[in-house]
Amino acid sequence: MSKDILFLSSNRYGDFPSRKTRFSKYLSEKGFRVVYVDSPHTYLGYLKKGFKVESYGLKEVFPNFYVLRSFPILPFFKKYLPFNKIDSQIYYSKIASALKEISFDPALTFTYIPFFPDALTKFKSKIIYDCVDDHASFGGLINPSFVNALEKKTVEVSDVVITTGNEFLKDKLKKFGKEPVQIPNGVDYALFSNWLNNKESLNIKNQIVYVGAIANWFDIDLVKYIADSFKDYEILLIGFASVDISDLLSKENVKFLGKLTQEQFAPILWQSKAAMIPFKVNDLTRKIDPLKAYEYLASGVPVVSTPVGNVSQLPVYVAEAKEDFVKELKRAIDDDTIEKRVKRTLNAKEYSWENRLETIFKIVESLISNG
Repeated sequence: MSKDILFLSSNRYGDFPSRKTRFSKYLSEKGFRVVYVDSPHTYLGYLKKGFKVESYGLKEVFPNFYVLRSFPILPFFKKYLPFNKIDSQIYYSKIASALKEISFDPALTFTYIPFFPDALTKFKSKIIYDCVDDHASFGGLINPSFVNALEKKTVEVSDVVITTGNEFLKDKLKKFGKEPVQIPNGVDYALFSNWLNNKESLNIKNQIVYVGAIANWFDIDLVKYIADSFKDYEILLIGFASVDISDLLSKENVKFLGKLTQEQFAPILWQSKAAMIPFKVNDLTRKIDPLKAYEYLASGVPVVSTPVGNVSQLPVYVAEAKEDFVKELKRAIDDDTIEKRVKRTLNAKEYSWENRLETIFKIVESLISNG
């Protein structure tokens, strides 16, 4: 029986540690041969300033783990059926051609992309759809109704549907015809909890930190208000920005550190007075399961968030209005102690990726052994 697993990702491998990279790499370490396919880009990408893509091709980056770099397709595939049909064929043929190079015969296709259900069935494998976002709520060149129709078909052709710990997302998928298995996001617990080994010498600074993408769901006005309300604090932003933040950076106490590795930003979290998730509340953010929340909590730092995703189920401070958000930040900082940080970190062990990966392995083994 084939031990080959195809991962169709909605991100590029290596951009940032994610659920997709965790699951795929773990399965390769468990003896499966894995091909991780980058999300395709459209030809419109070449018109964007700073757009970069590595050369298309299949490369073995670890034993049993290959990455197929991004390739171009037509735009409008999330909006119009004719473009979708063309891109579906391109998507399948590009991947199938690359797989022939290494005689790769997938027993299982693990997809994060719901846009090409017809291509999925052509691989003639078992199918797992792992849904981590509400794809119909993203902006850009999409027709939400059309995207939902594609996702419904993806659910129908899948043998197992998985989603995060977000109840809104779970309910949506149930309406598409299958009861999803919920596997929340997780954290590299060993890394983020490492401060416990040096807690006596911990140096907590007057800084409030945000880690992650700064995109159209990031509430710039809220962060500006926070910066004005905490003038004796540094507001540290870590990640990459796809929106203009020049106005925000005009604040003297706001620092943009850019993209850092987890090993680089973990010590910054340990030394911060608080961490935040300052997101706008909309259809997209209501259906998220933010990785950063688990990383913040494992780091012991108090967390303040707007009411997005499933954060209300976690031990975080929640507020929506900017005045309330600032009040909660002040309360989180004033109430904090080393003892409370230790408790947050120890309790966060349940969120470790190790726990999530055991569940994934059981699902995969069951599907393939019953194939």
